[in-house]
Amino acid sequence: MRKTFVVALVALLVAGVGGYFGFTAFVGYLARSHVDAVLANLKAEGVAAEAGEVAYDVLAGRFELRDLSFSAPGQGTLTIAAFVASGIERPSPVRIYAHEVSIEGLAFDGPLPLAPAVEARYRAPHIALAAVEIPSELRTQGAPWQVALDFFRQVTADRITIPESTMKTRSGAGDRLIETEVTHGAAGFERLKDGRFARTHIAPSRFTVGGAPRYAGRGSVGDVHAEGVDLSALLVLLDPQAREAATQFRTLYEAVTVDGYAFDAEDGLVQRWQRMEARDVAIRPAAIPAEELLAIGRHMQLLSARGENPSADETSRLMEAMAGVYDGGLRIGAVTFEGLEGETPDGSKASLATLRVGPLDEGRLDALTLETLKGTEADGKPFHVDRLAIGGLRPGAAMAAAAQMARDADALLEWPAPLFGLVGSVELSGAEAPTDEGGPVSIDKLALAWTGEPDALPTQFSATLRMTGPTGAVGRGQSAFALVPDQVGRASVAADIGASWNEADGTVTLDPFYVEVSDGFSLTAKLVLSEVDDSVFSTEPDEALAGIGQINLTALDVSVTDSGLYQQKLDEAAKEQGMAADDIRQLIAGFADLLLAQAVTDRPELGPAVQAFVSFIQKPTSTLALRLTPRAPPLPLLAIIEGLKGDDALGIVDELNVEVLEKN
Repeated sequence: MRKTFVVALVALLVAGVGGYFGFTAFVGYLARSHVDAVLANLKAEGVAAEAGEVAYDVLAGRFELRDLSFSAPGQGTLTIAAFVASGIERPSPVRIYAHEVSIEGLAFDGPLPLAPAVEARYRAPHIALAAVEIPSELRTQGAPWQVALDFFRQVTADRITIPESTMKTRSGAGDRLIETEVTHGAAGFERLKDGRFARTHIAPSRFTVGGAPRYAGRGSVGDVHAEGVDLSALLVLLDPQAREAATQFRTLYEAVTVDGYAFDAEDGLVQRWQRMEARDVAIRPAAIPAEELLAIGRHMQLLSARGENPSADETSRLMEAMAGVYDGGLRIGAVTFEGLEGETPDGSKASLATLRVGPLDEGRLDALTLETLKGTEADGKPFHVDRLAIGGLRPGAAMAAAAQMARDADALLEWPAPLFGLVGSVELSGAEAPTDEGGPVSIDKLALAWTGEPDALPTQFSATLRMTGPTGAVGRGQSAFALVPDQVGRASVAADIGASWNEADGTVTLDPFYVEVSDGFSLTAKLVLSEVDDSVFSTEPDEALAGIGQINLTALDVSVTDSGLYQQKLDEAAKEQGMAADDIRQLIAGFADLLLAQAVTDRPELGPAVQAFVSFIQKPTSTLALRLTPRAPPLPLLAIIEGLKGDDALGIVDELNVEVLEKN
């Protein structure tokens, strides 16, 4: 069994300090023999381990172990210049206490344990521990991480301080080479018990990034404060047996704050934020596929080191594994970033006052909110957003959908219902963005919300829009141009839409449906569908499609009011054709009358509706209000859709009763 350096060091210290209490009469000889026995055992396990001088001062209660060295193929080398414990006592037969412990000259060179493709160089000149208590015997059976985890949980300490440490890393090659150097500020860890620190603090740190030019830059991280840090919860992930048994959530951090972050890349990229705070971050180890994630991560790092990209299947596997973490393995109370700023090499700039995330529980993120986003594009044009809020976000489901699309780009096109399960609501207010001509687009309010089962069609839906923009942004070649009052420079758009399913009645009602374009038109409608049972909202596509096939039309009320759009389009056509606008209007009205005359002959009851339609064409700024109901119920909704898509779209009128509604 390959021993990790952590286990090797633990074994050596327990043997040495334990020997002090067991053989005081022959302290020097027996202590050395205990240490030598452990070294021999480690060498048999594949770890090249060496130790220099071992010394005890019985009267002073002092133990010294110098020139420790551990190395193993593929694991690198760990060295410690000196380990000194003073004020040693034995509070019980199974515990050893030291008033002070000093570790001098700790150094590690080799691949990172969880990222073997990353070569690291770590240095900590001095580490001090106060009021340390360890077990007098070491568990020797089990995997290395099981031994280390068991030992760590039994250690207590009042305080651990690391005045300064440095870390250098190197990964990748060629244009993917990344080299980092981090100088950590003084770190303090207080009240270690059961693998958990009550409080931690790390003074400001600075770092540089080198290697390929596109990654080069330098930055800093401000003061880090944390409370309730449970490192043993992370170590559990490395022990498959313990991980599978850990079915309850364990808090990693009760609270973490970081007072600032900055990074300035040599290519002009700038990233900064003033403060980050996270609360109640917890994991459920049993729900996290740690072994799979580690294996995939190592493979991805090796690919990067060779300058290769992962395949679509490899990318999908990673996203599916991460989806499991979000869906049941991670819980977050809240995360807040304040004072974010950024600048891109092309000169674009942006700032964000606040970003709030959380809570996240059982795979659902209650809210993601951005407040006061503003900036300028590369050409100096400004943009801003007062507030953007996304509710009911399911990051795990989003990753699963992305994994599916990585394998098959058209996977969700045939049945897009699962997309509704990714988000529950979107709200945008006070937004403004530049356009190529005619001034900015302004969105006063955009609100979308829906509810329903994940991976199924929603049972309720609502939408609201209030916006203003330049009419010139819609080109003549676009189909939407027919609805744009292009003779005015800017136009406002208002829309309100609501739909809901009544399970008891088996109906779906679309009400309200309201759209208005200033100086253009307004449209209101109410649609009632019947025979809508729960199969329509099934998570199984075949069942849902079969249910949709049974839906019938009950009634459709439509009201259209011209607010100037019709006359504008008539004026444009008249100018192009060299005719009077009134002549074109009468020509259109006459054509409509002729086209519908046969329908009135066959069905005289349609006369009032046809007359109302022709009158609407003849009179700009008028209103047309109609009600459509099945002539011979039931009338399937799909039959209407197919009819409208066919060569004779007007043929669907034969299936409908059309009556004129009173104008409000």
